[in-house]
Amino acid sequence: MDDFVAGQFGSSDTYGIILGYNLLTRDNIHALQSTGRVNGLIVLLREAMDAEDFQNLYSPEGSCPNCKFGLYANDNDPYIWNPKGHDLLEREFDIPIFGINPVNRISTQIYNYVMRTVEYNEEKGYDNYPLQAVDFELFMWAAMDSETCLRRGWCEAVGGLSVYATPSTDIQADDQKSIVMLTAGMDSRSLFHDLTNGAGHDISGLVGILAAAEALSHVDTSNLPKHILYTLFSAESWGYAGSQRFVQDISQPFTCTNASRAVKCPYGSSAPCTNPCVSTLDFKRINFDQIDSIIELGPISSASINGGYWAHVDDIQTSESLVTMLQQQPSGATTSNTTTVSIHPAYQDSVQRRLPPGSSTMSFLKQKRNIPSVMITDFQKELGSLYNSDLDDDIEGVDLSSMCQLATSTAKTAYLQAQGNTSVADQIAANCTLVSSLMDCLVSNFSCSFMQNYFNVSGITRTSHYSSVFSFRNPQPQLLPRFVFSFLADVTRRQQVQNPTTCITIQDCNTGEYCIKQQCIQSFTNYHEAYGTGLAYDESTGKVRVIDPTKPTWTESTWNTPVFRTFLVTSRAQQAVELVVGILWTLISIAAVLFGKRYFKKTFKTE
Repeated sequence: MDDFVAGQFGSSDTYGIILGYNLLTRDNIHALQSTGRVNGLIVLLREAMDAEDFQNLYSPEGSCPNCKFGLYANDNDPYIWNPKGHDLLEREFDIPIFGINPVNRISTQIYNYVMRTVEYNEEKGYDNYPLQAVDFELFMWAAMDSETCLRRGWCEAVGGLSVYATPSTDIQADDQKSIVMLTAGMDSRSLFHDLTNGAGHDISGLVGILAAAEALSHVDTSNLPKHILYTLFSAESWGYAGSQRFVQDISQPFTCTNASRAVKCPYGSSAPCTNPCVSTLDFKRINFDQIDSIIELGPISSASINGGYWAHVDDIQTSESLVTMLQQQPSGATTSNTTTVSIHPAYQDSVQRRLPPGSSTMSFLKQKRNIPSVMITDFQKELGSLYNSDLDDDIEGVDLSSMCQLATSTAKTAYLQAQGNTSVADQIAANCTLVSSLMDCLVSNFSCSFMQNYFNVSGITRTSHYSSVFSFRNPQPQLLPRFVFSFLADVTRRQQVQNPTTCITIQDCNTGEYCIKQQCIQSFTNYHEAYGTGLAYDESTGKVRVIDPTKPTWTESTWNTPVFRTFLVTSRAQQAVELVVGILWTLISIAAVLFGKRYFKKTFKTE
């Protein structure tokens, strides 16, 4: 690459450059662009990289991701969590960049074809024509900023659907019962949205919460002195869109006008309110002021590498007792092949870094700072090198045993925090087989046998965990929140005396019931809209607009279908000859036609 940038390689023609993900840095991109000879990049990801390419990897995020929308946005000297980050994800580049990760039949065919074209050009020395050329089509319509782009109709709000659930199906805002909350982010982000996975950073925390919820489902939690609430938030990487929207909606009065709308409410006659259009008002049954404590699981996949787990808090005095309770809980049985995982206070070195980027807990503390809360991660001082990276898509190095132990400790702590009986808490244990299955299914095999309990899916190996864009006209959950909804509905279902009704779809069930595992069940499980709190949907016009530019207003441009094609191309000199010959041939053809018309007109002239 250095020879190419220095002009010692290739001709003056433009090139499509193929490089490994480890070389995709801001400096390298700018160096390539500065030559004026690059019309696009094709980046090779994990399955197309060599082992040595993984030696010096750094996160593509900035030095403090999401910090400008977090709890410490106004700090003069914020802690730098990602000092070696490449800061690529929020940069603007003038050339198209494609990514290839050969993980299935189609992507492998594309990769093999691209590499054959490279080998062909190498054999030709890059100057012995004809050569293989590439044409990139990657046009985005975005303009200036979110406000302008939305006004012109060229952008959509980044977001999705969060999921919240509780085994307390009778929960009410005025029941005077406190709430113990278990939370995690649900999706991820990376440079190539279609390939976003977030195995270690996001999916591990999600799996930990789901495993804890399943463990708690085996004891009676519906009649505890406190409620246990599970919240899995969407679009957290985009200005905490899911958690901030949830906090805003449960802490502010809801006013239903049922006024006329520009577009029909997508929930139809079942909507409890059509303006604003909502699918349920159950979120108003959650009293924000009753939130008693928060336990959040962040990246938890690498405890064995990083010396155990680390408990991060905003304020030591407020949350130290919660950290101590987590530390005191037995993490379940271990075998000769496993060791007991430890939870350390992240501030044990006398440095109070407070909550790390990506913590959904910040959204709640912004509203009420004195809530005891803790975020458990597998890092103490710095985000990992794969934080929001396209290479965070593998479970080979995931410490499943430690994840299972942490899920057990989390479930026991939540039960005791809800003032459950100690002898019952001792019986709570996470299912380690479930942890393994969830990681495998959500990371690399969505059509696994476990998933068949919830969906009739086949042929899906990997699915993107990018939150995508939120559709106000037809809000539909992506595969990941659909699964999370079904799973939580199952483990928080109300116990029924009689046998439940069998079903194929929700239409087979009564109002207020869900069809889960082919049974009609009752559960307090719901979706909740997740998009930037700086945005609002105008029901009267059917348009999204910016209402507060100081809050998250993330939008995504509309795109033409991304395409790149390869073809044989001749040299510039030969193309010039072909052009001249073509022009001459055209002129000769025109002259011949004109001569022929005059000749035949004269020859066959009649009076």
